Amino acid sequence: MEISLSSITLRPFRLSDVKDLMTYGGDEQVTRNLRWTTLATKEEVFTFLKDVCIPHPWCRSICIDDRSIGFISVFPRSGDE
Repeated sequence: MEISLSSITLRPFRLSDVKDLMTYGGDEQVTRNLRWTTLATKEEVFTFLKDVCIPHPWCRSICIDDRSIGFISVFPRSGDE
């Protein structure tokens, strides 16, 4: 499968991303090295989106053709840490 680079985007998360985030956020092999735990239910995914992803100013969904396939967040630092 070949993916056009122009189809890969970053965008803010939306509540409609529940199903996509459940796919990778519910996979222990994906989340084992993350700061957050595996999301086990759609309710947990919805809460995570609503309370963590959407309000965070630098949290973005990595998308292919507007479907969420990943997660990236940036935290400001002073450079001295």
